[in-house]
Amino acid sequence: MGDLKIGTMVTVSDENDAMHKQIGAVVYYDKKRGKILVRFGGVEQFYYTLNQLEEY
Repeated sequence: MGDLKIGTMVTVSDENDAMHKQIGAVVYYDKKRGKILVRFGGVEQFYYTLNQLEEY
């Protein structure tokens, strides 16, 4: 999960993703799949890999 922790604010750096440049909060890390769950605006949430995110 790198330097990201639960509660860290991040932006989506993947230009091909619909949430590109959106700001969200890390809410969960799935160690088995190596994916980070990011919540946007308290309603939407999606899984990302570490290389798709940047700390805000």
